[in-house]
Amino acid sequence: MRTFRPLTLLLWTGLIVFALATSAAPASAQSADFSGVQPKGLPTVYVTDRQGQETKGKIVSWTDSAVVLRVDDGATRTFKTGEAVRIDLRGDSLKNGALIGAGVGLAIGLMTSAACWECDGSFAVTMTLASAGIYAAIGTGIDALIPGRTPFWNAGSSQGTGGGLTVNISAQRRSAFVGWRIGNDKKR
Repeated sequence: MRTFRPLTLLLWTGLIVFALATSAAPASAQSADFSGVQPKGLPTVYVTDRQGQETKGKIVSWTDSAVVLRVDDGATRTFKTGEAVRIDLRGDSLKNGALIGAGVGLAIGLMTSAACWECDGSFAVTMTLASAGIYAAIGTGIDALIPGRTPFWNAGSSQGTGGGLTVNISAQRRSAFVGWRIGNDKKR
């Protein structure tokens, strides 16, 4: 019977995670007008204009040259091409919470398995996978409690880029975010 080697499993897992995290997808250019993207339904969006002012509202209409929102007070606000610089959809995928949780669970499971000298290989693998699954569920639950935003349209930027450093600065909310994007975005 083949013996279980925790260090070998840890090495292969690390290589696979590194390969997936650093893989990039080709970028496709996005035009400065609103063509090429169409929101599904009438979602709540956040539109940032050239002055950095952010407007929250539900989409009333979307054309190649203008986006019309119904804002909180019931009035409509029209953003023409060149006025809006960024549009974000309300809500985000729970996938990132699940991936972070699974990564933490995998690391904890591997460390626990490596510390168990009397455990056979199948028990160690089962314990590692169960830990990853439990922590993925916890990460998904935490992510569901935190409402996020999904970037939908940026004036003159590229869409569908792969992994890499992301920087987001909002003068309106007085906040800055620096993060690392893993994987690739699907065209919405």
